[in-house]
Amino acid sequence: MNQSINISNLTVGYNNKPLLENINLKSNSGKMIGLFGRNGQGKSTLLKTISGLLPPISGTFNFEETAILNISEKERAKILSIVSTTQNNVGGITVKDFVAFGRFPYTNWLGINTNKDNEEVDNAITLCKLENLANRNYEELSDGEKQKVSIARAIAQNTPLIILDEPTVHLDLINKVEILKLLKELSSKHNKTIIISTHQIEYALQICDEIWLINNKEINSYAPTDLINSNKLTELFDKDIISFDKETQSFKLV
Repeated sequence: MNQSINISNLTVGYNNKPLLENINLKSNSGKMIGLFGRNGQGKSTLLKTISGLLPPISGTFNFEETAILNISEKERAKILSIVSTTQNNVGGITVKDFVAFGRFPYTNWLGINTNKDNEEVDNAITLCKLENLANRNYEELSDGEKQKVSIARAIAQNTPLIILDEPTVHLDLINKVEILKLLKELSSKHNKTIIISTHQIEYALQICDEIWLINNKEINSYAPTDLINSNKLTELFDKDIISFDKETQSFKLV
């Protein structure tokens, strides 16, 4: 595998107030990376920064030798797609039209989709099992359905890097597992690099190739088995309330 991710001396935060400082991480292409950390420790801030939605305080993020933070929004949209927890308030369009928004980096100045664009949209709808919703009004969907549609839009964008911030937050258990399995398939069979922030730690440990763990304002990379065999997950949470069972790979109350 070729090295695709190179985060160097990156400091992220708001109004020049750092949340995470001097981040240095490297990873190879085609990996599924899980981002763990307690609320408020900087997961979303890090993802917004490397996505180009938030300027860094300092440092760089290169993906496949491209300085992501130094290129135009349209060029960046050909390299990475984003799924956030924020629901889009869009009315008067169908689910298929919403998914088609993912093709915006490739359409001409009239915004007209080609046959290739339509194929990508149909493929994304099929992968996310949204065929029965394709002609529904987006505004009428449940939060969980909208979240799956947002993931389909990112897939239709067909970028080598997909960044997802809590993509399963609005989904029930069955849909959570389906989406995580889909993301794993995209990385393993289609060579997509996936970075996913999630609280579904037990599932993520089973399907992710690498874990980025934020703890005490530091972020480090681990293989899932190494993380399980360490005490890092238990240290992350209140040890008097919750512990991580290495054998069952699950959390339990103490």
